[in-house]
Amino acid sequence: MRPLSIALAVSVAVAVAGVARRPADGARVQAADRLRVATFNIYKGADNNGRYSLPRTIATIAGFDADVVGLQEVMRNHPQFNCDDQPALIADGLTRLTGRRWRYVFERSWITADRECIGRGRGDGVATEGLALLVPEPILASAHIRLAESRVGLMVKTASTHGVPVVVTHLAASRRNQQQRVEQIAQLLPWLASLGPGILMGDLNARPDAIELEPILAHHRDAWIDALAIGANHGVRSGSTRPSFESRIDFVFYDATAPLTVESVEVRNTGSLDDEEELVEASDHRPVIASFRAASVK
Repeated sequence: MRPLSIALAVSVAVAVAGVARRPADGARVQAADRLRVATFNIYKGADNNGRYSLPRTIATIAGFDADVVGLQEVMRNHPQFNCDDQPALIADGLTRLTGRRWRYVFERSWITADRECIGRGRGDGVATEGLALLVPEPILASAHIRLAESRVGLMVKTASTHGVPVVVTHLAASRRNQQQRVEQIAQLLPWLASLGPGILMGDLNARPDAIELEPILAHHRDAWIDALAIGANHGVRSGSTRPSFESRIDFVFYDATAPLTVESVEVRNTGSLDDEEELVEASDHRPVIASFRAASVK
């Protein structure tokens, strides 16, 4: 991964203009049996050119209009990223932009010995990277599992998930780490089964036909494929979740026995022109946003 550079926050006026404000805390405009989830690798709050701009990240997420947002590469207490508490700042920013109070759960994956932010008086612990789940309503339950090679699975339930557990994860990167992904999935699947039929989403760092995904697909459906079958896939038509090359490695899967029916899936293009008229995306990944019709379960 190329080094990230710190830059002043870019203007997010265009992105913010597209954010619809919704009624406060729990009130929903859409039908009560809808469930809308999104997964987004935020590249530590940087755009795909490596320029740190958390306000743009927040504005992008606000535009998802989602019930549950799962984020990967979320940083806390890292000197390269202003010592920011990113999950807290993102939740606060979403609250301001949407008019609804957002809550979050965060779980560390990478844990370093870097205490520079504490030395600056700006941090409350060592530098970490992890996963976050954000929701615009009270959290009813959350849990996590630690996987091999410092990876994590993180789950949340809220009223809007209709009893369905929503899990986010981020598996090992690169072809040479395929065996690590095999091991991580072998650890993850029994835990998912213990939670009950639900949604698994995140950056799995594997293409849809990768052999390591076969155990997931034995019990789960790929929401993008199901949306394709009914002509309800939107955004990037190829489904590629990487701006720089064709590669679909970010997914929303759902258990085949979960009380869910796919209505639509979007791989969102977040590109906009910067001051130099260069097309820049909000991250080095594109978000995947899936809408389901849900039946409540206990």
